[in-house]
Amino acid sequence: MLQIKNLYKVFNKGTVNENVLFNNFNLKVEEGDFISIIGSNGAGKSTLLNIVSGNIDLTEGSIILNGSEISRLPEYKRTKQIGRVFQNPSLGVSPNMTILENMSMAYNKGKKFNFSFAINKNNINMFKETLSKLNIGLENKLHNKVGLLSGGQRQALSLIMAVMAKPKLLLLDEHTAAIDPKTSEIIMDITSDIVEKNKITTLMVTHNLNDAIKMGNRLIMIHKGQVVMDIRGNEKKNLTADKLLDEFKKLENAISDSVLFA
Repeated sequence: MLQIKNLYKVFNKGTVNENVLFNNFNLKVEEGDFISIIGSNGAGKSTLLNIVSGNIDLTEGSIILNGSEISRLPEYKRTKQIGRVFQNPSLGVSPNMTILENMSMAYNKGKKFNFSFAINKNNINMFKETLSKLNIGLENKLHNKVGLLSGGQRQALSLIMAVMAKPKLLLLDEHTAAIDPKTSEIIMDITSDIVEKNKITTLMVTHNLNDAIKMGNRLIMIHKGQVVMDIRGNEKKNLTADKLLDEFKKLENAISDSVLFA
């Protein structure tokens, strides 16, 4: 479904600040995989998502999505196949537009006409029904500007919008890190429900080890641009946060990061 082959990424090449983050990095993602990605600070987790989405160019290597090479496609063309939710609840929405306008824009993405902001009144009931499934009252706020919503409400809306165009791949970049723990649990439940019902292949970066264990069928740990752990199935189900912390402690320079997960 998604193959990352021989990925090489260097920042500030040829300068005193040159930094090789990925060197011959490889990852194969099967259709329907929901992969939690954890790792120490600076390991390359978010950078990996940025490279897959086209937000950051790779230096060398290949990215293949559903059999098509996308390595050199610009980001705006990849958005037709890739949905994304960011850590900042405001990045996935347009705060100065209403919920209805935001959802219309997401629904129209990739369609063969240029009126991306056009509102089709026939879709309003569908939008309300979709929002009502979140059980957080957004279906009654269609005409409210998104900037007036709470961070959790915006993130829930971002999730809905990210999958409206039926992407082949969903990228979640620490999408609960900027909201409070109680709301984070709600967003995680919504995430699980959306991914399962839509059967979307998903990569989720998280610093929350409990979420990493709970969510998805596969977990990988990245350290210094390399996969140092890749587990799935019953092995993943038997994981505990303590076991993962022990793995972090084995990694060079990662002990200080493990404290963040305690």
